[in-house]
Amino acid sequence: MKRIIFLFIISLFFMNFFAEKIGYIDSKRIFQEYKGLNDINREVEKELSDWKKKINNLQQQIDSLEKIYNEQKSMLSEELNSRKQKEINDKKDSLNKYIQDIYGEGGRSSTINKQMLKPVVDKINSIIKKIGDDEGYTIILDFADGNILYAKKEIDLTERVIEELNKDFFVPVSVLQRYIVYDFVAEDKETRSEQYHIKLAKSLYQSLKVENKLEPVSINDVNSYLQNMGVTNIENLKPADALSYAFTLNADYCFMGKVKMVSGKIVSEVSIYDVKTRRLLKTINKESTSDIDFNNKISEYISEIKLLLKK
Repeated sequence: MKRIIFLFIISLFFMNFFAEKIGYIDSKRIFQEYKGLNDINREVEKELSDWKKKINNLQQQIDSLEKIYNEQKSMLSEELNSRKQKEINDKKDSLNKYIQDIYGEGGRSSTINKQMLKPVVDKINSIIKKIGDDEGYTIILDFADGNILYAKKEIDLTERVIEELNKDFFVPVSVLQRYIVYDFVAEDKETRSEQYHIKLAKSLYQSLKVENKLEPVSINDVNSYLQNMGVTNIENLKPADALSYAFTLNADYCFMGKVKMVSGKIVSEVSIYDVKTRRLLKTINKESTSDIDFNNKISEYISEIKLLLKK
């Protein structure tokens, strides 16, 4: 009797399951037939070409050092010999680290691919969700996952997704870039009390999105990394270290700043760095006479920085 009841329950389950509306897509084919794919690949290759040039330059420097060393080593003292070898080995270590940062697991090359494809992935997911919601699909599976052994062509939604995706296909004009806003330094007790430094940093973090080409690195990720590196006081963070940390966190720009009170005025400073070139792009200084004026100066900061990063 128990066996009969069990079989009856199982049969009801399968009847209900197969009564549901199911469809599938082939995501691999969707990406292959997306009209903007070649343009995206070109943009990624542009970005990679700069890194390849740097790798080639570093390798040429090493080759040149080794050539000179091999020509002179017989004439060098033991101490100088050792120093030259260390210089070459340090250069090789730097090159290997740079290659790993670019092409290693989770490196900048894979990050760029994900960033460039993210708008397309979001659009595909949006199309699939709309089809599912509008037409009452319970499940839409992905054939590319390899879990579907057989399915009727009638429930294949791939062509519809491709058609919808290519209606108004878009290509990011440039690689989505990331920025870090480090905590700003409060140089006096009154600034810390009024939290002007926090307000300025927070406003930049939230507002610096230039036509959707920039996105911030998570504050939590930055703070966790700084903690791991032993940086517990932002005042001790040197620009050179900040740039190295920003590079490791796959940022393209980083912002550092400080705020202080001088003779009743709020004096603020924001420095913008290009992480790739390790170069200070600009330092902007402003004075505010009141809280309202300080808010206006924050808006000016954002406008000036956006204009700078558009160049």
